Amino acid sequence: MKLRVLLLLVFMVMFVLFAVSQWNAENRLIWMPVYLAAAVLCWLAYKRKLFRWVYGTAFLLYAAAAFFMWPPVYHGLLHDGNNLAAIEEARNSVGLSICALVMAYCYLLEWRYRD
Repeated sequence: MKLRVLLLLVFMVMFVLFAVSQWNAENRLIWMPVYLAAAVLCWLAYKRKLFRWVYGTAFLLYAAAAFFMWPPVYHGLLHDGNNLAAIEEARNSVGLSICALVMAYCYLLEWRYRD
């Protein structure tokens, strides 16, 4: 199995697990579709069904969301009893950053294999 295929499948499973981990969150109706969309895009990259502009657009959206969700003051990612809102914002921003990086990877794959 090629590394490209293995990475895309790992990313897809990872995003599904991210979505499942949001099941008990208050705002699961926002975060579950965000992560499931990334999983679907990884699946479509695995099947080579989409074009670069889709991954480029997804990258820009995920990166912009990660940038704007970043808390004004970083308090880490682990719960320490203080600043719970800032920690949650940082976690969400990191998750969106991971989505953006994977979409950049999918974009580069399509750029390499389509031309």
